[in-house]
This record gives sequence, structure tokens and C-alpha cells, in this order.
Amino acid sequence: IMRVIKAAKEKYGLLIGNVFHAGDGNIHPCICYDENDTGMIKKAVDASAEILKACIEMGGSVTGEHGIGAEKMDFMPLLFSEADMRAMTSVKEIFDGANLCNPGKVFPTDRSCIGCGVEELKPMKRQAAM
Repeated sequence: IMRVIKAAKEKYGLLIGNVFHAGDGNIHPCICYDENDTGMIKKAVDASAEILKACIEMGGSVTGEHGIGAEKMDFMPLLFSEADMRAMTSVKEIFDGANLCNPGKVFPTDRSCIGCGVEELKPMKRQAAM
């Protein structure tokens, strides 16, 4: 996976730092980009998609110890079957029928930017310093 990350770094001309748990296989590539530059945002999203797909192809998961968030949720169908997705959605509905816990951040929705055009990308605003 480190070779995949290096190839994405070179392909997209991005700075990607690597932080990981070598013992359990969790990786945390930190893709650096200018959040005011839609071209760089698109490159970062595309690089991230390549890395996540490679993780799945290598037998890994998109879920690490932090679970699923806005960036990774659209990759869940590559990892889980439709039946798995229905079961997980049903369990969430049982415990969170009002959808108050992480709304829009667990299961795929139609509002993510994976595969969208550059004109559809909006600058991402961080909520905390990196």
C-alpha cells in the first residue's frame, strides 16, 4: 500500500505524509492540499479514492479505528454486500431512528463528491486546526 500511496503522490503532484500503525495495518495518509484551490481539492479526492480502492483490493477495509466518515462512506459498497448494508442500516435505525447520531456520515448518500466534476467541488472548510 505504501507503493500505491507513493504512486498517487507522484501522479497528482501532492504532498502525502504517512502516519500508520505498523502492528495492525491501519494507515493514515495525510494528503496536503490548498482548500481554496478546487483543482487541488479534486486531485486530493482522486488520490484518496485510489488509495482507498487499493486498500480494499488488498483485502483491507476503509474502516479503521475511527469508523466511517464523509470521505469513506461511498466506498462501503465495494467492501460490503447489499445485504450487509441493509443489515447495518437497519441496526442504525433501531438505535437512532431520528438520525441524530452522525447524520449523513455513516452510510453512502448522494451528496458526496466522489466522481463529481471540478465545478461541483466546493472548498472544504475545516472545523479544527490540522
